[in-house]
Amino acid sequence: MTEVSPLLSLRLSVDYRNKPGVLRDVSLEIQPGEILGLVGQSGSGKSTLSLAILRLLHLKGGIARGDLRFKGEDLFAKTEAQMRSLRGREISIVLQSPLSSLNPALRIGSQLGEAWRAHATGTQAECSAAIGNALSSVSLPNDADFLRRRPGQLSVGQAQRVIIAMAILHRPSLLIADEATSALDTITQSEILRLFAQLNRELGMGILYISHDLLSVATLCHRIAILNAGEIVECGPPSQIFGAPRHAYTQKLVAALPRLPIFDCSSGTLSKPAPNEEHLEPVFRSK
Repeated sequence: MTEVSPLLSLRLSVDYRNKPGVLRDVSLEIQPGEILGLVGQSGSGKSTLSLAILRLLHLKGGIARGDLRFKGEDLFAKTEAQMRSLRGREISIVLQSPLSSLNPALRIGSQLGEAWRAHATGTQAECSAAIGNALSSVSLPNDADFLRRRPGQLSVGQAQRVIIAMAILHRPSLLIADEATSALDTITQSEILRLFAQLNRELGMGILYISHDLLSVATLCHRIAILNAGEIVECGPPSQIFGAPRHAYTQKLVAALPRLPIFDCSSGTLSKPAPNEEHLEPVFRSK
């Protein structure tokens, strides 16, 4: 049986000019078609890791060292021109604030067209077909009226779907979702999570899902890595992370999850679940 090589493998440490040790020997692997969740509180180094993968840390004054391989190729050995070719084509990113990620002055169709032409040459018909397929994949209309809209005419949920459509235009092998649902209301967040799961199934796309929201990670991800103060302290499937966390920090995170009170119809009273109640068990069974 042939062993499948990781889609992404890394062992990284990152320093900023006035803040050394932001990441310390962080080791991760993402397999082809896997959704890996990266969880940590603000300031733990989650977004730093996503910038390091894209080799954009220099824009923030950071320096990464270690090993970084995508499809077996050493990303640190690539020139900036080679990395520009990879970004958006093989590795895409979806950020937290969709409306600030779009150019407010340009129509949606123009922005999608520019994203396509950044990594493809072809006719206008081919460009339109690619845009139509991407919009269809994220359940957005592909009619002239929608494409003529500007970002300010979209809801936050629509804007996030446009950003995702832009990210998948070239069917990348890896999608980095960096706090991609944190600015959304609960219903829209649920819709975007279902969309990520659908893209993973239909396109075989590997996803690095970065979040501070443990419940959304439990719903979506095959494995979860816990990042604390620049180090991965635990990594495993949701059943382990939530059912039998090993590290003290992970135990603290899980213990802090809200437990909804249970309404007793017969007595008309609310009761709190027991502290050890498996309140996330339905999440595991839905996978």
